[in-house]
Amino acid sequence: MDETYLGLRSIIETPIMNEAKWAKVPGIPADSFLVDLEDSVPPALKARARMRVVEYLAQPEYFGGRLVVARPNHLSTPWGRDDLIALAEAGVTCLAYPKCESAEELLEVQELLRSHGADPDLFATIETARSVVEMTRIGAVDKVVSLGLGVGDLSADMGVPLYGAAGELNELFATPRSLITITGAAYGLHVCDFVFAPDLRDLAEIRTRFEASRRLGFTMGATFYPPHVAVINDVFSPSSADLESADEVIGLYLQALAHGDPAAALPSGRTILVHDYQKAMKVRKRAAAIAIRTSDSPSQANPCL
Repeated sequence: MDETYLGLRSIIETPIMNEAKWAKVPGIPADSFLVDLEDSVPPALKARARMRVVEYLAQPEYFGGRLVVARPNHLSTPWGRDDLIALAEAGVTCLAYPKCESAEELLEVQELLRSHGADPDLFATIETARSVVEMTRIGAVDKVVSLGLGVGDLSADMGVPLYGAAGELNELFATPRSLITITGAAYGLHVCDFVFAPDLRDLAEIRTRFEASRRLGFTMGATFYPPHVAVINDVFSPSSADLESADEVIGLYLQALAHGDPAAALPSGRTILVHDYQKAMKVRKRAAAIAIRTSDSPSQANPCL
């Protein structure tokens, strides 16, 4: 995984054309911000929003120096090409490309960006059935640093319900959720989940669903609802118990190696093997990256409502 993004836990999408919501951006304790020209902007406002996004890309201080990810419209839309050119000329360094359906499409996007002077890191979002089928090839494209899953758009593309009878996510989405984390691990990519629940105000349920995402291998959560940010940051940060466990595993395993043993045992009797040591080291590395990222970020106070 690219060290630049190792400490990322959260990204929030806030409508740039909504003055009241946009004014709250500096106080939201997200690790990164999605400045959007796609879903959150009505067709009649696309051109104005584009100018506004370009304006704010030149104001990193507005975001407290945190990562800003620009999302254009898809290249097939009436606005996509103009969005990409404007973002390139504004010096965009990180770009989220929506509904990416093939490696060839992403290469076309890169060619256009490079022809206008930009070569940003790419967050490729998997939001259609074809995206899912092409995911492993998309993840292999140069400059892709993250894959994101959008099951809301995927459900619309496939014409299937988003939820089951009890409000749980449609079981169909278990397959792309597993595939995207495996693909991310294969290519060393960040993997972002956008969690849905029938009641987005139910923070306990949101926490439960993001915890399930983390267990699947997602490394980051996305939202458009500010109260979710603190939950996401907490879920995707190693807890004190995680760190204590990691330190114990690392210490005992290294001690065993020093005595020529390939395994160690915890006081509980559980055997520690090399894969336990490797996972513990990843926990420690992730915690260190988060500490570096948050040391220069605004206070992790309660998010704006």
